[in-house]
Formats: sequence, structure tokens, C-alpha cells
Amino acid sequence: MNYQDFRPCPLCGASGQIPYANCTDFTVSKESYTLMRCPSCGMVYTLDPPSQEDMCRYDKLNLKLKLGDAPTGVVGRLYYRVRSHMLGKKARLVESQAYRTSGSLLNYGAKTGFFSHRMERRGWKVTSVERYHEERQFSLEMFHHRMIDVPEMDSLHAGTFDVITMWHVFEHCHHPHELLDRFYELLRPGGILIIACPNIRSTDAMFYGPYWAAYDVPRHLWHFDTNSICKLAHRHGFTLMHHEVMPFDSFYISILSERHMRHRLAFIRGMIHGLYSWCVSLTRRSRGSSLVYVFRKRQQTE
Repeated sequence: MNYQDFRPCPLCGASGQIPYANCTDFTVSKESYTLMRCPSCGMVYTLDPPSQEDMCRYDKLNLKLKLGDAPTGVVGRLYYRVRSHMLGKKARLVESQAYRTSGSLLNYGAKTGFFSHRMERRGWKVTSVERYHEERQFSLEMFHHRMIDVPEMDSLHAGTFDVITMWHVFEHCHHPHELLDRFYELLRPGGILIIACPNIRSTDAMFYGPYWAAYDVPRHLWHFDTNSICKLAHRHGFTLMHHEVMPFDSFYISILSERHMRHRLAFIRGMIHGLYSWCVSLTRRSRGSSLVYVFRKRQQTE
């Protein structure tokens, strides 16, 4: 890893990218990918990932968990309990940061619609965007909530939404500049954009190195820390208002990372290191495994 990539950085356009890590797709293909870091903006990204059209064959994550089937194993049951708790926590975060208990919300990358359904039950008017047909169909059958496909976003009117959310979605997006510009158009004045994503400066990322499960190549195209995501958002008209740690991610990611390393007692080891990582994040928020960022739409005069 002693070479440079002189193609422009996908985010800031600077040249002279340097290797950051070599990571393996432990979930599906077992292929290796190089992560590059831009010395100018600090952005870390996956070099030469599959195209958006080809990515579907890599996106074979645990559909039983995603589609709501009965959980199996300790990790599966843990996932369900955490998801149920986090739905309420996310809803409260939205309402506290938006200073309202109802309004218009766009949930981008809505997956199977559990969060969208929760917000509808709380009185919000929700528009959900999801690219995969089977997940849109699940939402329709399970919650009677119709989602739209990504191209249908073109029909949405400017200034429609009070809140836009992306829960562990932004790191998957092939065109972040265009997406942030579109979100800026769709938000009302003073509207907020909430983005949750893994943090490459976390305690568990530093500990597990290339085995850190949240690198999740090639599905994760971008690998953010607080500095890089704030620079990107600011470039597109957003100001950081608040950020906080997603409390359970350090445990889940640490357990998966231990499994990638084929360690014995992976669950126990992952829980121990996840606890350590979470404890560090209590006093050093920038070391949290995953962070939630709340950005406000800036006015043109700001």
C-alpha cells in the first residue's frame, strides 16, 4: 500500500489520494478492497467499488432480520430488542431537534418501513424512499405504507419537508453531492437533516482495524468521521446543530468484528470490547462507534 491515486477525490476534487486500509467483504464475496484517504479533506472512501447497478449482488445482508422473520440465535434476538428500543429513541430525537411533534418527514433509504411506521403512528406525514422492491412490498403488506422508488423523488416539490432522515444509508450512496443538493431543495427553511453512519475514528474501529465490521466493503462507499461529514454537509448548505452516539452499535459491530477474525467466544469478546468502546464514548463522543448528526438547512444569507 505504498502507491498514490492521482484521480481527483470524489468529494473535494483534490488529487494525491493515499491508501488507508485493505478490507475484505466478509459477508458475501470475500473480495478485497482498498480504502483511500484524501489528504485535503480527510475523506476515506472505497476505491473502485461496484456500480450502483451491480451492487445488488453484494447487498445480500441478513434478509430474515431485515424482513421481520422470527429471530434466530443470540445476535438475532439482540438485534430485534435493540431495534425496538431504538425506534422510540430515534422518534424522540427527531421531535426534540425539530421542535415539533408532528410535521412532514422524508425517510430516505427506509428499508422495511419500521421507522416510517413509528413516525406515522406519532402523527407525522411520512414519505418513504427505498430502492429495493422486496422491502417496499414488505412495508406495504406489513404496515399498509406505500414507499416510492428513488426515481420518484423527482416528483416531490421543493420546500415540502420539515425533516429528512437517513439511518445508516448515506455511506451507501453513489452520488452524495447530488443527494445533498436535492435534500436542500426539499427541506423547508430551517428544516433539519438527520444522518446516522459509522465513525471510522471510533474506539472499536481503531481496535479492529481492517476487520472492523462497519467498513462493510464494498457496500459502504464512504467512511466518515465527524470532520469529513461536517465538511461535506457544510459545502451543500447545512450547519451541524447536534450530534450524539448510537449507544448499541459498539456492541453489535464488535461482535461481528470478532466473528470476522474467527475468534473463539466471539459474542463474549465482542460484548466486552463493545462495552469498553461505549464507555469511552460517554466522555469522548467523537469515539462512538456510530454517530447521529443533526444538520440545519442554512439560509442563503448565512
